[in-house]
Amino acid sequence: MTTWNLTNMQRHLLICNGATCMGAGAEEVTKQIRDEIRKSRLDENIHTSRTRCNGRCKDKCVVIDYPKGTWYSVQAEQTARSIVHENVEEQAVIYTMQDGERKRSEHRIKGIEKYKKEKGTVKKAILFVGHGSKLEAGNEEVRKFVQQMRPMIDSSLLVETCFLEFASPDIEDGIHHCIEQGADEVHVIPIILLHAGHSKMHIPAEIEHAKEHFPDIRFTYGQTIGIHEEIFEILSSRLMEIGFNPDEKHDDTAILLIARGGSDPYANGDFYKISRLLWEKHNVPIVESAFMGVTTPTVEQGIERCVKLGAKKIIMLPYFLFTGILMERMHKMATQFTSQYPDITIELAGYFGYHPKLKTVLLERMQQALDGTSTGMQDLENFRKYAEEHGYEHHHHHH
Repeated sequence: MTTWNLTNMQRHLLICNGATCMGAGAEEVTKQIRDEIRKSRLDENIHTSRTRCNGRCKDKCVVIDYPKGTWYSVQAEQTARSIVHENVEEQAVIYTMQDGERKRSEHRIKGIEKYKKEKGTVKKAILFVGHGSKLEAGNEEVRKFVQQMRPMIDSSLLVETCFLEFASPDIEDGIHHCIEQGADEVHVIPIILLHAGHSKMHIPAEIEHAKEHFPDIRFTYGQTIGIHEEIFEILSSRLMEIGFNPDEKHDDTAILLIARGGSDPYANGDFYKISRLLWEKHNVPIVESAFMGVTTPTVEQGIERCVKLGAKKIIMLPYFLFTGILMERMHKMATQFTSQYPDITIELAGYFGYHPKLKTVLLERMQQALDGTSTGMQDLENFRKYAEEHGYEHHHHHH
């Protein structure tokens, strides 16, 4: 075992090697600080140690200068080396000690108490997770949708919105926002249609990562929307909006149900089940399935199949929650198909949007998470088993 002669030690630099900081380059920061100490021949005066998470993941990589009590956010090699010489630029400072009290720099967010000290009323937070879109209008629809649900949710619950990708805040930041506001429990509810990679892997990975950092916080996980009776009510109302009468027989009409598309075979299978149930519930001879990407049949192939089956009218019915790049692409496709098939009427129905039944489903998923009956908890267990067997490197799901 290595022993250190700390007789002449004047400073102790504590370098965070928690998962978030390590993912942001803490290993390099550690090496840079130690290299600068060695080059400056300060080995006897400055000692360094690696620490676990210090609860300032937003400021990765974190270095604490003891006994001075200054905390730094190190995002450049220059800052790492400047810490050794105590001439760090102001914007890299997180905390300083003033008159025996820790003062936070004005430009820094409030930190998180990693361990709850007092016992009292449990504060619960609901964190809704939207997919996120490159089209900001889609992200705004998610935020507005959650705002519209707020009056239907118990006022004692904190409610936050975050996104899986393409938009801010991400899930890690969303969890931090909840805990910063004093949440003892965070109930993560995905606003996601089908149970696939995002809900099976990516969101559970973020929750498990957060559990490591905040051992005293209780996390639960809601299930996806999945195959739910209310979904057919939403689809029916979107069909009626464009003049489809569910009480009449539609001999020459085809409905082409269109999903995003993914690589998960079970999610794709669920989508086909939804298509079949839609056919069972409506007086149309043809209901076909198609995907915007990743897998087949493509939308083009779906339209072609409807035409071959003798449809004189094709309704493109989006299986999408909110607007986004793919919805815009679908509008262009509808125009293109109208030109391509002049003898066939092609109409595009609306996506789910702010439909009240969608709120009903999500509030149900929220309640299941709160009362411990959500199947999402099994997803966390499945993810843990997967990570143990195959390993899983935590990363933020940005493209």
